[in-house]
Amino acid sequence: MAMPGRGGILTCHIENIDTLYASYLSFVNNGALFVPSNQAQQLGNEVFIAVTLPNSSERLPMNGKVVWINSKTQGGRPAGFAVQIGTDVAGQRIKNEVERLLAGKVEGVQSTYTM
Repeated sequence: MAMPGRGGILTCHIENIDTLYASYLSFVNNGALFVPSNQAQQLGNEVFIAVTLPNSSERLPMNGKVVWINSKTQGGRPAGFAVQIGTDVAGQRIKNEVERLLAGKVEGVQSTYTM
């Protein structure tokens, strides 16, 4: 997968479980992560992101496709975009770790950055 032409490698540092919950789109096939950003994206763009999950300093590589866009901050939701987690080994590692960290919370009722 090609690197994005304008941004190089994007980074997404998720500091805590509440932010991870707000960032995870469980309703997307294989899941997706919301990346707060003012960088313009289009649906379907392929991007490469280095993701840092809560309680870890390791940057995990993630290739994926943009599947959601908040073009501006509104209603308490930041500007940014969501990237569908890939089905490759690296993507599955991220998905498994996210779901482990969110065990029991994935279908909760707290608001998220997307819905």
